[in-house]
Amino acid sequence: MNAFLYLERELLGAIRVRSAVLLSFAFLSLFLFLASFVSLFLLPPAAALQPGGIASNEIRAYVSPRLSPAAVNSVFARLQERADVLSVRFSLPEQVTADRTGGHFTLLARSATAVGGLAAAIKSMEGIASVETGPAGGVGRIVLSEGGRIGLLCGLGVCALLALVLAREGFRALLYAFRHEIRLMRRSGVSEWRIAAAVEVAGLLMGLLAGALVVVGLVLYSMTASGAEPVLDVTRLTGVAVVSLLLGVLMGGLLGLLGAAHLASNRFSPIP
Repeated sequence: MNAFLYLERELLGAIRVRSAVLLSFAFLSLFLFLASFVSLFLLPPAAALQPGGIASNEIRAYVSPRLSPAAVNSVFARLQERADVLSVRFSLPEQVTADRTGGHFTLLARSATAVGGLAAAIKSMEGIASVETGPAGGVGRIVLSEGGRIGLLCGLGVCALLALVLAREGFRALLYAFRHEIRLMRRSGVSEWRIAAAVEVAGLLMGLLAGALVVVGLVLYSMTASGAEPVLDVTRLTGVAVVSLLLGVLMGGLLGLLGAAHLASNRFSPIP
C-alpha cells in the first residue's frame, strides 16, 4: 500500500467520539453553507413572481373572443396531447379588457427549457391571441422574499463560521488522539509536509463530499419538482452545481489547513 494512503487511513482510523461529533457537525455546517449558496443563486426573487404571477415553467395562452366553445375544446385536447405539456386548464377571464375577453389556457411545461418551444408552438395555433411566459431560471413556484434572501445571506456566514470553528476543534481532538503516531513519525524522519498533507486531504474529502451531496440533492429535486423532467434551466443548473462543488473543495481545503495548523503545537513534538 502507498505510504501516504496508509498514513491517511491510520489518521482517519484515529477518529473517536469527540472528534467524530465535532467533525460531523462541521460537515453539516459546510453542507448547509453550500445549500444556502445554491438557493441564493437558483431561487428567483419574490419580485419576479407576485401573487397571480407566472412560474418559470408556466405559460398562459389567451384565447380570441371569436373562438367558439367547440374550437376551445379542440385546442384544449390538442394541448393535452403534447408530450412537453405536464398539465393544462382553461379559465374564464377574471378581468375583461379590450384584448382579453375570451379566457385563457394555463399550461405547465415539463421543463423550463421546453417553455420557449412550447410557447412558439401555441402562438402559431389558430384562435390564440397572445402568450405569456414566466421568468427563466426559477424553481417551480418557490420564490425568495427580500427577508428570505437576507436570512440566507446571514445563514451563509453563520454556517461558514461554524464549519471553521467546529472543524478546527474536531481536528484538534483527532490529532490529539493520533499524537503518539505523529511523534513516532517525526522521530523516524517522516517529512512534515506529508503529515500536514494527510490532515489537508481529510479536509478536502469533507468539502468534496459536501459539495457532491448538494449537487446530487439539486439534481434529484429538479427531476422530481415538476414531473419526470427537470424544471431548472440546464445551463444555470450546471454552472451553479460546478461552482458549488468547487466551493465545497475550497472550503474543505481551508478546514484542512486549520487542522494542520495544530501540528505546530508542542504536544506533538517528539519526546527526547
